[in-house]
Amino acid sequence: MTDVVDPRITSGRKGVRWRYVVIAALCVVAVGWMLVLMQRNVVFFKTVSQAVHDRAHDGTRTMRIGGGVVPSSIHQRGDGADFDIYQGGLTVHVHHTGSEPPLFKDCAPVVAQGHWAAPGSSTFDSTDILIKHGSDYEAPKTSSTTTCPADPFGH
Repeated sequence: MTDVVDPRITSGRKGVRWRYVVIAALCVVAVGWMLVLMQRNVVFFKTVSQAVHDRAHDGTRTMRIGGGVVPSSIHQRGDGADFDIYQGGLTVHVHHTGSEPPLFKDCAPVVAQGHWAAPGSSTFDSTDILIKHGSDYEAPKTSSTTTCPADPFGH
C-alpha cells in the first residue's frame, strides 16, 4: 500500500507558514525602525566635565550641557550671548543664539541645549537655555563681589 497525499493539503500548510514568516519579518522591521527614530530624538544631558570628556565621541550630536555661568563672562550680541560655564574644575565656552531666560546671570546654574561647534571643538553652540532653580525663593544678595558655588549641580 502506498500513501497518497492530497496536494491541496500540503500546499495549504506551506502558504500558512509563509504568512507567518512575512508577518514576523514585518514586525522585526517595524521594531528596528522605531529604535532608530527613538535614538535620533533622544537628547542626552551631561555636566561640563562629562561633556568635555566625551567631546570626541559625541561629535556634533545634539545634547544638553549643564554648569554654572562664570562671573563676568556674559557678553551680549545682537542675536544672543557668549558666555562660559563651569563644573568639575572645567570650563566650556558657549555661543548662544536666541533669547536668554529672565534669570540668566552670573553664577546661575544653566542647561544649554545645542552641540559642539565642530568635532573636538571647545565651543558649544546653543539654541536654548534653561535655568535650574529650586522651589525655595531667596532674595537676591546685594554684594559687589560675586562668588559662585563650587559645583552648581552638586556633583
